[in-house]
Amino acid sequence: MGDSDKSSRPRGRRVLFVDPPSVVQEHMVHFLVTAQYEAAIVKDIRTIQAILNKFPNSVVYFNADTRTSTGTLEQIVRAVVDSRDKHGADVGIITYNEDRDLAQHYLMEVGVTAGYITLNIGFEKSARIIIRALEAAEARGDRRFVRVRVPPGRAKLNVNLNSGGRIIPGAVLDISEAGAACRLAEDYPTGTEFPDIQLQLWGTLCRVSGRIAGKRETPDGTVSVVLFDTINDSSTRAKIYAFLKRVMQHEVDSAL
Repeated sequence: MGDSDKSSRPRGRRVLFVDPPSVVQEHMVHFLVTAQYEAAIVKDIRTIQAILNKFPNSVVYFNADTRTSTGTLEQIVRAVVDSRDKHGADVGIITYNEDRDLAQHYLMEVGVTAGYITLNIGFEKSARIIIRALEAAEARGDRRFVRVRVPPGRAKLNVNLNSGGRIIPGAVLDISEAGAACRLAEDYPTGTEFPDIQLQLWGTLCRVSGRIAGKRETPDGTVSVVLFDTINDSSTRAKIYAFLKRVMQHEVDSAL
């Protein structure tokens, strides 16, 4: 974790929803992040080709109920499907419209490969269908946990050593639900246990415990990999998921 380039990250695929309905914005993206998918929203359909150049091999869901005219939407979807050799994206459609002819059109004539998913069947069933499509697309890759590289200054930690109130600060370089790579103000050997770690994630505070599972030297100093103990507190997990989601959305918003 940390300073390595993107090619060293666990292989996985971005899941992008283009101009999605509110249920996706409010619930689906969060659900997918908790299921360990890299999910985010593309707010402007006109930017999708540029976004895919930045995040190749994504899985993209277009909203068939968007304000974009039907003809323009199909033109953009076809352009993405037809340029798959350049960006490697799989394309799907989400909609509240149960029009079987339209579904057949997109699946058989336009050539979308990630499904035509009807949302009015209920959130849980829609989510299961999307998960099955993402599993077929191997969107999680071989990773167990979504990990994000932290934008500069957006996450730090304080380790309470419980010895005279000593606090060891550090900067978080990348983070997942399982642990974080960080630079600590003081050096500690592998195996050191930290029973009280305060994380500050984009201004939100939460507490975890863990131990140093490994270290490596970089030109900028020692990077310590802290493996968190199992997080049983649902509030803490929710804060970490919210941070992961926010960083992934920030990456997409900043791509242009």
